[in-house]
Amino acid sequence: MELVHRFGRIEVRPLQRQLLVDGKEAKLGARAFDVLLTLIERSERLVTKHELLDAVWPGLVVEENNLVVQVSTLRKLLGPEVIATIPGRGYRFTARMEDETPPTVAAVAAHHAPLAAPAATPTNLPKQLAPLYGRSHELDAIDHELEGHRLVTLVGAGGIGKSRLAQALAHRSIEHWPDGVWMVELAGLFDPALVPNAVAQALDIKLSGQGTAREDLIAGVARQTLLLVLDNCEHLLDAVGALVQGVMLGAPDVKVLATSQEPLRLADEQQFRVTPLAIPSSAAITGVREFGSVALFEARARAVDPHFRLDDEGVALVIDICSRLDGLPLAIELAAVRAPKLGLHAVRDKLDERFKLLTGGSRVALRRHQTLRAALEWSHGLLNAEEQAVFRRLGVFAGGFSMKLAQAVCGDARLDEWAVIDHLSALVDKSLVVAEPGEPPRYRLLESARAYALEQLAASDETAATLGRHARAICHFLGIVDNAFLDGDLRSDQHGALVALELDNVRAAHAWASGDTGDVALAILLAARASAHADFAIDCVAWLLPEQTRVENGVPAAVAARYWLAIASPGMFYRVPRPLQAEAARRAEQLYRTLGEARRVFFSLVMLARHEFELDHDDAGKEMADRARRILQPDWPALLRVRLMRMDSNVARKDSRFQDALVIFREVARVCAQAGDWSAEINARNNLVDLLWEFGSIEEAAHESCSLAEQMRARPVGPTDTAFVLSNLIGILSETGRVEEATTAARESIAAMRRAKQYYLDEFVHLFWRRGQLQTAALLLGASEAVVTGNGAPRQPNERRLVAQARPELEAALSHAAFASNLAAGATLGEGELHAVISDALAQS
Repeated sequence: MELVHRFGRIEVRPLQRQLLVDGKEAKLGARAFDVLLTLIERSERLVTKHELLDAVWPGLVVEENNLVVQVSTLRKLLGPEVIATIPGRGYRFTARMEDETPPTVAAVAAHHAPLAAPAATPTNLPKQLAPLYGRSHELDAIDHELEGHRLVTLVGAGGIGKSRLAQALAHRSIEHWPDGVWMVELAGLFDPALVPNAVAQALDIKLSGQGTAREDLIAGVARQTLLLVLDNCEHLLDAVGALVQGVMLGAPDVKVLATSQEPLRLADEQQFRVTPLAIPSSAAITGVREFGSVALFEARARAVDPHFRLDDEGVALVIDICSRLDGLPLAIELAAVRAPKLGLHAVRDKLDERFKLLTGGSRVALRRHQTLRAALEWSHGLLNAEEQAVFRRLGVFAGGFSMKLAQAVCGDARLDEWAVIDHLSALVDKSLVVAEPGEPPRYRLLESARAYALEQLAASDETAATLGRHARAICHFLGIVDNAFLDGDLRSDQHGALVALELDNVRAAHAWASGDTGDVALAILLAARASAHADFAIDCVAWLLPEQTRVENGVPAAVAARYWLAIASPGMFYRVPRPLQAEAARRAEQLYRTLGEARRVFFSLVMLARHEFELDHDDAGKEMADRARRILQPDWPALLRVRLMRMDSNVARKDSRFQDALVIFREVARVCAQAGDWSAEINARNNLVDLLWEFGSIEEAAHESCSLAEQMRARPVGPTDTAFVLSNLIGILSETGRVEEATTAARESIAAMRRAKQYYLDEFVHLFWRRGQLQTAALLLGASEAVVTGNGAPRQPNERRLVAQARPELEAALSHAAFASNLAAGATLGEGELHAVISDALAQS
């Protein structure tokens, strides 16, 4: 049967020299057809211009412009995406083939070796290689390193694809080595003394027996020009290093390409760190199937079942699977072979049991590459006892960790902090820990390695003790950050960034500390110290509030004080009833006064003053502000003094001293800008907008609000600040009749509000009333009324005015029954339902 090349609407029939589009023959010149057929037949790799010219115009000297013309003709007929130009090098056929033979995904493969090495070049390389996916850049980079160095070592975790990269590179460069390319597999060799013998046997060099095997080997290659590939060196580092050093000295035209989980550590060694396969961020991005992880998964699944196909949902599932497998090729291959039988949903759902699921690799593969567990067992077995201890203890970290945290968690009576540093460095060298760039650097375990480490931790009966050290270390870290923030020595954006960096660890530590075998005082302190970070406040508020009884009945005073301060904090503003926040601030102030911590007393008084003003307890608020003022010291940080300045502006605002409040707010914004605290500056300037709006300078407020939103887009802040800024913009634009602009701002705000779990409902009520979406406006008014009732605090002046404008209009436009039913229904809406209602209404034109 004739092989027909199919891709999309196109069929190419080589024997009949026909090109069919939608089943109808298309006219195509002979040269263009030859160019197309040459590219299709070499679709697994780039085809150079010279190669195309030789194939299409054999024996003729023609200008490259002829080739450009033919390619242009093909693109007009087939589509511009079918043939890719690689600038300065050549062309590549990129369409997905659907031949009658088992289909290939070679269009996304890297530049792998040809199927067979030229007969004239001696080699022991395999004659056939499967396509290598997503590694074209790495192959080019390794090729470049070999041009400039005689020894290049591919370093990476087990199963990351070092051997396949080395084989592909060797195949690709075979024609450059007159005396051949030779690969020596060392995985099955365990006697270091036999390394020279194994290499000599692979190169067919006879050992004389008069000298050492290493001397005979070096003499045998001394005058040769060849590439020696030493595969899987990690368990024989000293012996391999000695041999390679001798070859470097005694055979000047020999180059060595080694693969190992850790470097050989020779003076002339050039290390190349092999990283996981690229994973697309979304199934919607262009060229998603060309990412190495997705292409490899699909190819391996189709090798098991040629009928396996990925639809859009399937691509999204594969991305999720590959992400959870950290882009590790071995793990992806093992998962892919399960997909045709189990289905993609089942494979993804069973990844928590990955060591049972990811088995059944190729029978011809190394034993350690037949299951994920075997690969990790091999790597783990190369560690000494202390390295194994540090490795398994690192498993308790979620997301990543710093050197200091590793020292605190992994150290014990036998391992001091310096030993932990040494062993952590060794684990990085051995590719079991990933060191991420930065200052200071952060570290992490790939998820499969972490799962294995936790198994080893349980087997050593160290889980409880290590989790306890982890929780205490995270709490200590948060304490340092928390103190710096409360003292005004740390900007709010710095504080948020530091907490966000360890948020996964905070959650893990809190989960252990609040569990049956944990430490409730530690859990309270963890939650309290991290509560200034909005994302964690959302997580922990439901847990924190019921702990009041425990706090009142026996936790240490320092823990209780920080707990009450967290309940009173701005991060809990929309989540805790205002009277409770005021009471919490009062209790925090009393405890910190007893503990003799003046700055914390000041901080508590400022928050108490704020809550008293919000409850319309103006005299009490002024009293608290005056008490805070008497405590404030002139040498305290500027950002700490700003907190009292905000209270002064609130006092002026309450007394209708508009100009005084305006001056103070502008000064607050200036001090925050001078301190480099963008988040605090945003907050201050938005308060200024709020003040202008309240006192009738609405055009100026609109100008300032639009300007602030524009600057915020160029220099983003967290979701809470973003939602606050955009809510004012929505309200101001809606009140001034700029409904379309307000709608645009609302659509922009909804994502931030969802992340912050904080919806500014009164602004939406006004906007939807203006847009004529009366039922939605009434529904959200009901939700807003429920929040006000639950919080026990009146609306802010601007929100009161927006509601006062919209409510009577809604009551007049809707029937009494419709208005009442929408109010009642709105009062029952949860956050997810609120988001859906607002999003759906904004989607309407």
